[in-house]
Amino acid sequence: MLHQFTINVRLQDVEAMIEKLNAAGIYYTHYETPIAVTVTEYGYDFYERDEAEIALHIYAEEDDGADLPESYFVLIQQTLMIAREAIAHALMDEQSWEYEAEEIELGNGWVIGLPADDMEPSETALKGAQLKRINFDPQGAFGTGLHGTTQDCLRLILKRDFTGQKVADLGAGSGILSIAARLRGAASVLAVDIESVREQILYNAALNGMDEIEVIQQDILGKDATFSVDGFDCLFINIGGEETLQFIEHQRVLNHTRVNFLISGLVDWSADKTLAPFLQANYRIEERLRSDEWVTVYLTR
Repeated sequence: MLHQFTINVRLQDVEAMIEKLNAAGIYYTHYETPIAVTVTEYGYDFYERDEAEIALHIYAEEDDGADLPESYFVLIQQTLMIAREAIAHALMDEQSWEYEAEEIELGNGWVIGLPADDMEPSETALKGAQLKRINFDPQGAFGTGLHGTTQDCLRLILKRDFTGQKVADLGAGSGILSIAARLRGAASVLAVDIESVREQILYNAALNGMDEIEVIQQDILGKDATFSVDGFDCLFINIGGEETLQFIEHQRVLNHTRVNFLISGLVDWSADKTLAPFLQANYRIEERLRSDEWVTVYLTR
C-alpha cells in the first residue's frame, strides 16, 4: 500500500523544500507546475506561475520499514517546520498508479501503440481490420502520439513513398515521425532535437526493428549549429511557426530546390504568414490538414 502525504506550498519554495526532504531521507515527491498560457502571433507562450500555491505530494510505501503513517507525519513536520494539521494523508492502491496504454488509430489503416503482445487489441482490430502498426512506447507520456498535429503528420507521412530518400526530422521529440519515414522506405533519417532524446528515439526505433535512425542533440537556431540541409530530400519541421521562419532564413533553405517539406506546429491565425516565403519560392501546398487550431502542411516544388 502506498501512502500519500500532501502539503500546500508556494511554487517558488517547493525546490528548497524538496532538498530538505531529500536530506532527511525522503526521496519520492511529485508536484504539478502551474502554467500560464498566453496567445502569441505564432502560437502560444508558457510561463510558470511562481506566485501560485501548489500541492506537493510525498510518497512512502508500506513495506519500507517505517511505522506508517505516524513516522512520516513526524518526519515531515520536523523537516519542514510545519504543523501536523497542514499535512493531508491518503492511501493509494497500485491500480491508481497504473498507466493505461491505448492504441491510437489514424483512420488510414495504421495504428500506433505498444507492441501488440503488450496491450489489448483495439476495437477495430477485434473486428478483423488488418491494421499496419507503428510500435511506440510513450514511456509515461503519450502526448506525442495523441496530439492532433502529430497524428496529422503521421497521416501525411504514411501515405507517401519515401523509398531511397534522405530525411531530416527537426524537433524530433519521441522520434515517431522519423520511425514513420523509415517504415515508408526512407534510406536514412536524421533526428534532431534541442533536448537529449537519443535513448527514447533509439528505443522506439528498436521496437520497430530498425536501427537506421541517427540522432543528434542540437539547437538548429543557435549560433553554433552545424546542421545543414544539404543532401536531404525532405525536411520535417516541427518547431513552431516563428522558429520555422528563423530556420529557413538562417539556413537559406529555400535555395535548396530538391527539398520537400512537412511543416507542423503552425496555428491557423499565422500559418499563411509562415508559409508565404515557401509559396513565393514556387513551392505548392500538396496537402494541408487541420486539427483544432493546429495546421500541418506538405510542400513540394
